[in-house]
Amino acid sequence: MTTEPVPGPPASRVLSWLIGCVLIGWLVVYNLMRIGGDSPEQAAMPSLGIGAVCGIVVFGAGLLILRRLHASGRRLRVPPSEIPAPSGMDQAQRDAVLLAWAPLAVLAVAAIAMGVWIGADWLGTDSADRGYGTALLAAWNLLVGLWMGDEAIRLRRGEAEGIESIVLGCSLTAVLAGVGISRDLAVPGQVALIILAGIAGALVGLAVWRFHGARGLPGGSIGVVIVAALSLILPLVL
Repeated sequence: MTTEPVPGPPASRVLSWLIGCVLIGWLVVYNLMRIGGDSPEQAAMPSLGIGAVCGIVVFGAGLLILRRLHASGRRLRVPPSEIPAPSGMDQAQRDAVLLAWAPLAVLAVAAIAMGVWIGADWLGTDSADRGYGTALLAAWNLLVGLWMGDEAIRLRRGEAEGIESIVLGCSLTAVLAGVGISRDLAVPGQVALIILAGIAGALVGLAVWRFHGARGLPGGSIGVVIVAALSLILPLVL
């Protein structure tokens, strides 16, 4: 008698885990360097490199453990189901999607507004004083605004394919907004962006949890709220 091997997580989810580990590593190292007395400019690039290495190490260790569990026929939880088409959703899933699209649309508008605001400030600064970090923040906000706007329209139609990546996008938006706060860059807008990213990410994470069978705790929602809270609190207290 033979048994089928337990399938591992899809490549898209593995990639999101890798990006998440790098992101969290950067956030932790950046704030540790700020606590140590480094300015935002001094901490930005070194923390990205160190945090990325730490995140990759944690990701590799976790993936190795997960693969060994799969190879032995064990798993940490029942593998999640595929995201269904609109006609295949149950009422709880449909309600979760409809609950998430409006906050996501508001986040999209806010991100685009922040991108324009920061970009205009960057262009208005003397060329010798322009920082690449400011340009990066402006570009990311414009990109994520267009991305989240498109996802909000799709969720409004009940199309939830690829919804898991939205949670990661909201987390990254919150982290980069926290970096903006630490650089004293459009602070009120950055605070609003973090709050909106936390709300939208939590609601989208709740929808993902519904699609995956509503087993256990909604880890995606909890994770994005924690990331948003840290992104808001740490730069303000350091």
